[in-house]
Amino acid sequence: MNFKVEYINKLKISITIFIIILLSVFAYFFKDVFDYFEEQLIDARSFLSTDAGLFSQKFQHADNDIVIISVNDLTQYEAARSSELNLTSWPWSREVWAKIINFLERQEPKLIVVDLNFSNYEDMSRNYTSPDMILANTLGYYDNIVLATALRTPYSETENIDQAKIFDSFANPYNPASNTLNMYIDNKKLDKNISYFSHTPIPNIFTNSTTMGVTNLVTNNKNKEENVRYSQPVYKLIKGNKEYYIPSIGLAALMKKEGIGKLAEEIPIESNVLKIGKHRIRLDDNGQVLINWHSHANAYTDIPVNSILLSMVRGTNYFVYDNIRFPLSFLRDKIIIIAQTQTATETHNTPVAKELTDAQIKATIIDNYINDSDITNADKRPFLKKITPYKGTIITVAFCLAIIFVMLIATNLPLAFINGVLICLIYLIFNIILFCHPRFRIILEMAMPMYWIVSIFLLSFILKAHHEIKKKKKIERIFGNLVSENVLKQLVNKPHRLNLKSSVQKVTVMSCNIYNNLKLSEEIPPEKYVELINKVFNTIEKIIFDYNGTINRFVGNSVLVYWGYPIHARKDAENAIRAALEIQQKIDEYNTSFNEINFDEYDEQNFDEQKARKDSINVKIAINTGDALIGQIGSSSVSDFTVMGDTVDAIERIKDIAEEFQKDIIVTENTLDQLDENIPATYLGQMRLKNSDTKIKIFELKLPSDNSSNETEE
Repeated sequence: MNFKVEYINKLKISITIFIIILLSVFAYFFKDVFDYFEEQLIDARSFLSTDAGLFSQKFQHADNDIVIISVNDLTQYEAARSSELNLTSWPWSREVWAKIINFLERQEPKLIVVDLNFSNYEDMSRNYTSPDMILANTLGYYDNIVLATALRTPYSETENIDQAKIFDSFANPYNPASNTLNMYIDNKKLDKNISYFSHTPIPNIFTNSTTMGVTNLVTNNKNKEENVRYSQPVYKLIKGNKEYYIPSIGLAALMKKEGIGKLAEEIPIESNVLKIGKHRIRLDDNGQVLINWHSHANAYTDIPVNSILLSMVRGTNYFVYDNIRFPLSFLRDKIIIIAQTQTATETHNTPVAKELTDAQIKATIIDNYINDSDITNADKRPFLKKITPYKGTIITVAFCLAIIFVMLIATNLPLAFINGVLICLIYLIFNIILFCHPRFRIILEMAMPMYWIVSIFLLSFILKAHHEIKKKKKIERIFGNLVSENVLKQLVNKPHRLNLKSSVQKVTVMSCNIYNNLKLSEEIPPEKYVELINKVFNTIEKIIFDYNGTINRFVGNSVLVYWGYPIHARKDAENAIRAALEIQQKIDEYNTSFNEINFDEYDEQNFDEQKARKDSINVKIAINTGDALIGQIGSSSVSDFTVMGDTVDAIERIKDIAEEFQKDIIVTENTLDQLDENIPATYLGQMRLKNSDTKIKIFELKLPSDNSSNETEE
């Protein structure tokens, strides 16, 4: 039997290990699937962390001082139809944009970000009256303008090409912004990953006196180009066989607003944290910053450029937006973003909205860099950061171990299932709080960890179910015929309460011995004797089960019973005494029925009917309470669940005394001490145990005249 159990246990371990290996292989080959679901889960958490989401009252909302002046299909159409504006088809002349910028500057804004495409010359004459020079002079006149440009082709995508060919094959007479950043980056991997090889000319006429900002929104990973979650605070441009550090449009806006980041100032990125004045921006190894999204739609005021143009040509001191008049003073001290938002060309799929305009995204990034990077801002939302894979693995393992632990301590299968589901929900809530709460803002991976946590949960639950079913079958096998149906049902429904391992328990033991049965067996026919004895034992069994006793074994003419295991009750000793009294009462009734047996059919020689009636049934009962060893005793092939020890040995001695002195029920002082109320008993003396100096006081119980009470307590 032990060999079989050992074999089954080894088989379970082998199957469990095999399943874990299969789960690992599945996770490895379907990593892309898990990455996809990870992005969806990040989207869901981002959706919950907006200004209208969880914990929204705990952090600063979208900055009302950021205003967008948008150029889209509708504004272009209305401008073309307006006789007052007298504008031709798109693109408008750069002289128009110079006038718009001059008009806006008169309203004293804090900053103007020009996110328009000026990559090629409109007028190659380059005289002072050309549109290019007019715009260049306008931009150069003011010190609060950021001009956007776009870069192409991350350098990592061209690293397999000969560098000389990259530099020499591109004939571009224009250099990047002359005021490039003085950067120090301690992470060489990051320094390489932020490199771009530009195909976009950046004319000097726009950059000599203007801070440049890269308008790129995509990452180095092509698969994420249509799903914007990131911005880049710094770019390293490889152009003209030289390297230049230039900021993103968000960082350029921060530098311009704070008046920091001049050529003489070094801007360090140490331990992937960009330090600039009182601002700190955390980057990953690709130079990416996760965006703190403020809204699912328009978080920032978006004014059509037509409203500004009409106010400008009419000379009014207000502009009309959404049928409401706004004074031009509304623009004072604002951060103004002039941006193109044409349909299907300047919208992106973001975590909070499938189509969010480029201008709203740029405004969000600028808001992040100005407000959320400010270490003096108590209401800021820290930039999201990803936890290291090592720490993430530790957390995942901890939750898997928690699953296993709650499965082990669960008292039944429904509770085990509920506990497992709760652990999974705790991990889910834990992730959401870490992501959304402004105190943490941590991205903890969910897809792969949840895969492992749920897998371990299901695997543990299956093993738990197998163990419970196996234990229930063992309980039924051991106690099926030894306890009442009610007790057996309790044991099967709550197997956790039963310890099937060998243990010492406090029990009340009772021995019921059918006295003078040998003489009786000599007087009546064997068939009648067996019938009578079985009837007596059936009666004794029923009474024992009524009082929740457990039958240990039938041996010859006696039965050994105990209370206190497998179910313990406060009134175990009282139940044993009540059972003994009722057994004696029933035996008297059986003796009466025995005298009514018809012996006429028995005509065997020497059969003495009168003697048979005289030698009726007598039952001698001994009861003792104390500690006993309970366990599976026997060989590997044959064994029984039994009780052993001095408490049981004393019962055998007490039984002999009962037979010798013709006492029906003898109990020990240990048993009487367990009773809540005194039961009349006659003191018989002290009994010494074999091989021991211990003496036990014994008492005789008499069958009361009225013993109708049959209450039991589990």
